[in-house]
Amino acid sequence: MRRIGGVVLTVTGFLACPCHLIITLPLLISGLSGTALGSFLSRNTGLVYTGAGLYFVVALALGVWFLFGPKRQNDETDAACRTCAPVATETHVQERSPMPEDLPATRR
Repeated sequence: MRRIGGVVLTVTGFLACPCHLIITLPLLISGLSGTALGSFLSRNTGLVYTGAGLYFVVALALGVWFLFGPKRQNDETDAACRTCAPVATETHVQERSPMPEDLPATRR
């Protein structure tokens, strides 16, 4: 899932690059002509460029982190406590509890 998410974010980040919007924004506005979204995009191009620039930076950073970042370790820890360290398995011998015949005789 990390790899798929990284690829999707990286590709959409490159498509949202503000330098590509010179070509893609007029195509998007003409494709959405007659709709409220097309009207919004044509009247607020500065806002679209700002949003696309922010998405470009964030999507590329997250995409690179998902693709090349540290991998999650599949260790043997309990699913409820991922931060707990696994307990080393040692053989513990339980001492035998004293039986009544091993105890000293009591005075009656």
